[in-house]
Amino acid sequence: MPVEQITEIADLRREARRWLAETEIPTVPLELEERFNVLRRWQRTLFDAGWMGLGWSREAGGRGLTARHQQVFSEELARAHAPAPIGLIGLDVVGPSIHRYGSPEQRSRFLPPLLAGEDIWCQGFSEPSAGSDLASLRTRALRHGDKYVVNGQKVWTSWGNQASWCALLCRTDPEPKHAGISYLIVDMSSPGITVRPLVQMTGDAEFCEVFFDNVEVPVGNLVGKENDGWRIALDTLSQERGYYAMRRQVEIGWGVEKTIDGLRGTSPESTTNRRISTAIGESHVALRVLDAQIRRTVQRLIDEEGPHPLDSIDKLVLNDAEQVVGRALADLLGPFRLDTESQPLGLNAAQLIHDHYFSRAASIYGGTSQIQRNIVAERLLGLPRS
Repeated sequence: MPVEQITEIADLRREARRWLAETEIPTVPLELEERFNVLRRWQRTLFDAGWMGLGWSREAGGRGLTARHQQVFSEELARAHAPAPIGLIGLDVVGPSIHRYGSPEQRSRFLPPLLAGEDIWCQGFSEPSAGSDLASLRTRALRHGDKYVVNGQKVWTSWGNQASWCALLCRTDPEPKHAGISYLIVDMSSPGITVRPLVQMTGDAEFCEVFFDNVEVPVGNLVGKENDGWRIALDTLSQERGYYAMRRQVEIGWGVEKTIDGLRGTSPESTTNRRISTAIGESHVALRVLDAQIRRTVQRLIDEEGPHPLDSIDKLVLNDAEQVVGRALADLLGPFRLDTESQPLGLNAAQLIHDHYFSRAASIYGGTSQIQRNIVAERLLGLPRS
């Protein structure tokens, strides 16, 4: 049966497993630019084969299925040791909000090339003085006829230097705080945009500062209504903490399996070493906890519940899984973690150290753990503000 006609979960799993077994899985390099290019080509391969946007409507270029179908395919990616595609900000964060709140013209214009990897997206939310307190953002968009003129600065903008489009939160009304924010789609090639990459502790320059100096944006690129961007932003953040957690579960699990394969390739008995078995056991426990949480998340996505305080629990569980696994696997290197060129026990020291450093940011990006705990305390447990 052609993949486009599959709707049953079991059939989709079988076909995904067959297709992945017959498809050349790319080797993902550590160097950022090479990694980006390899994963972009891989996204196109997935798109051409009908595996992208399983839960998106056909109007948007997807398959019209559910989040459960998407999770099943993600599980099969992990089983095949295949990487996730590159356009995760568009696929898991921005795209679903455009799909929900965008006009028919916006959905048909922006979403199919997003799925195919032709357009990479970034997210213009955080600012130097508006990170955890996002509603205090200062980037302004003043309307002049059929366009907005944008001035301001964003920071921690992942893939800002590679993106074709930016989902931008900006202030269209100075007061009140939350109700004066709008959600614009900005062409990153527009005159007046300056992008400056920021080097992270991993050595990558994936994050960027983005400056807007009298950048003109067509009014037709407004998502939803003017001054209603906060509601859409909450949906975007919800997607980031739901769909993104699903995707990261695959990537983290893939890293653990690659590590186990490396250990077995050196010495089949190495996995019985107490230190090694403890690290692998801690990693698997963290992944199983994340998997249990993700299954609840999938049901909420299927039910289209929208933003919910439970999204913060998704983020907290993901944070823990990232950091537990990152530390446990890096600890396997022992003293060799100081030498990124080494391969003790058949392990790739450079990759494990990179992943460990990246995991340290998990409790910051997408909303700090402290903010998530406050949301849980106030909105789920009903505790008073201190």
